[in-house]
Parts: sequence; C-alpha cells; structure tokens
Amino acid sequence: MSSAPKLERFSTDGITVLVVEDDETTRSLLVRMLKTMGASQVYEASHGGDGLRLAWEMKPTIAVCDIDMAPVDGLSFLGGVRGALEPKVSALPVVMFTATKDSAAMEKAKALGVQGYLLKPFNPKGFATYMCDIVAKHHKTDWGGMGAPQAAGEEKEKEKEKEKEKEKEKT
Repeated sequence: MSSAPKLERFSTDGITVLVVEDDETTRSLLVRMLKTMGASQVYEASHGGDGLRLAWEMKPTIAVCDIDMAPVDGLSFLGGVRGALEPKVSALPVVMFTATKDSAAMEKAKALGVQGYLLKPFNPKGFATYMCDIVAKHHKTDWGGMGAPQAAGEEKEKEKEKEKEKEKEKT
C-alpha cells in the first residue's frame, strides 16, 4: 500500500487560493492538495466569470486557472483580472493550469501577464513545489497580500488622471 506523496507547504501563513476549473474532479483534487499545502482558504469557481467575481470579493493571494472553460474561458478571466482598477485584483498572480498545448493561447496568456503555465496531467509534488515558488516570489507581507509595486490598475488610474488634466488644459 503506497501512501500519498508528501507535498511542499507554503512558507507563509494566510495564503488564499482561487481555483478556476470547470472539471469538478480536477477542481476537487486541487482544493484538497492546496489545503494540504497549507492554504488557509481555497475558493472555487467553475468558469472565468465566477472566478472574476471571487477575485474581486475575496482578493486571494494567487489563482490557478484552466483555459478551456465556458461560458467564460481562462484567458478572459486573466484579461479581466489584469484590467481591474483595484490593485489587489489586477496584480493577482495567475498560474494557468491546462491540458491545452495551443501556442497561441500560451502567448496570449504571457502577453496578459500570467505568472506560470502548468500542463495537465500533472505531478502533485511538482505542482506543489511550483505553486510554493510562485507564492514565495510574489507574496509581500507589507502589501497584505500579493501585488506589484505598480499594479496595472494603478497605472490605468494615473493615465486617466493625465488625460483629464490634458482636457482641462485645452479648455
């Protein structure tokens, strides 16, 4: 009788994860693994639309997202995250976790600022190590969560302010 592999654990407490996956069996497996790895909370969404809602409401530390889902796919989820005006949402690290080997989808994810790309089927130990590395790289305790110093939402807000100033100068 073999025992389950020992999975690497997150190095920081309070890690919350959003799993956006349409396959219920895969989603359930990821949730169990992430809890074993020490995630304090794992939120679940069956498609990108629900994932975006949860990203806004819960502001997780990191998201794991499939690409091929309906009605809202993973690339639309990633685009919605990056386009958010809320910095804690727009700077959310996203790891694509998918069976697709479509190079165009991979390039689009990269252009949208994905932090990682894992192919299914997967090795649980490799998944755990990869996720722990991504969280360690991006987690900032002074931020109270994940985030880049200049999040996409902050940049957009500054651009809008500059445009308003230019309009005022014209009048």
